[in-house]
Amino acid sequence: MSTPAPYITVYAPASVGNIGPGFDTLGMAVTGMGDTLSARLDTSLAGDLIERITGAWAPLPIDPKENTAGIALRIMLDRAKVSTPFRLVLEKGVPGSGLGSSAASAVGGAYLGSLLSGKNFPPEEILAAALEAEAGVSGGVFLDNISACLYGGVTVSHGESRSSLPAGVVDGIHLVFIVPRKTLKTSDARKVLPEMVPRDHAVGALSNTAGILLSLLRNEPALFCERVRDPLIEPYRKALIPGFDNLREAAMKAGAGGFAISGAGSTTVALTHRPDLVFSIREALEKAVADHSLEATVVTSSIDPKGVRLADR
Repeated sequence: MSTPAPYITVYAPASVGNIGPGFDTLGMAVTGMGDTLSARLDTSLAGDLIERITGAWAPLPIDPKENTAGIALRIMLDRAKVSTPFRLVLEKGVPGSGLGSSAASAVGGAYLGSLLSGKNFPPEEILAAALEAEAGVSGGVFLDNISACLYGGVTVSHGESRSSLPAGVVDGIHLVFIVPRKTLKTSDARKVLPEMVPRDHAVGALSNTAGILLSLLRNEPALFCERVRDPLIEPYRKALIPGFDNLREAAMKAGAGGFAISGAGSTTVALTHRPDLVFSIREALEKAVADHSLEATVVTSSIDPKGVRLADR
C-alpha cells in the first residue's frame, strides 16, 4: 500500500483594499491575520474534497465548487492538466469583513494548486485564477485585495486589464484595526455609492492616492499615514459602520496620523509612523469600543511585505 502524499501548507495574509482614497486600485497586505491552507492530491477520492473549515466568522461553503479556495485550486490543477482530486483543509485567520477574507482563500488556493501541480506558475497566472474564483462567487472583478495578498506590500491594480503590480513597502507603518463582530457585505457597501460625485472629492482622492504612491517612492511613513484620507467613498460608507466618527476621533486624539475604512468595511484602521504611540492609540480605541457598546476587537498589525507563501516562511 502506497504512502499518501504529504500535505503542502501555505499562508495567505489578510489585506486592506483601497487604502483609503485608492478605490478599487490600491491594496496592502497586513501581518498577524491570514488564512492557512493545507492540501494534497489523493487518488482514492472520487472528487475534490474540503475536509474541514475552521475559524470562519461566518458560514462558508464546504463544497469545493462553491468555495473560492477550492475553485482556485482546481483552476490551477486543470491548467496543469492534473485531474487527480485534492483534499483541502482551510483554517480561516482573517477576521470580520473588510480584510480580504475571500481573497486570501482564493489566492491561497491558487498558490496551492500551482505547488501541487509541480508547474510553478508565474504570479500573473495565480492572480488570474484567484480572480476567476472570486468573480465566480461574488460576481465582481476586484483586484485590490487579491493582488496585495499575492505580492505582499502595497499593490496597484487595473481592473479593466485585470492586471496588478507590486508597488513596494513603506518602513515603520503601524496599524491598529477595529474589527466589528457584525460584518458588512461588499455588495451592500457598494449600493450606497452614488453614480456621480463632487469634482473636488474626486480630485482630493486622486491627490491623496498620488501621495500614498509618493510615500512609497520616498519611504516616508508619515506621508503615507496622512494621505489615507478618503473624501471620495468614506462619506457614503461610514454611515454603515456603527461608531465610525467616534472611533476616528478617539484615534486621532491619541495621535494617529490617519484613519480609514478597511476595504468596504465594517473594519476600520488607524495608522501611525510612531511606535511610541501604538499602545496609546490601541488603548483609546478599546475605550471607545467599550464606551459606545460596540462589539469589536482591536488588533495591532503592520504591512506584510511577503504575500502568499509556504507556511512558516
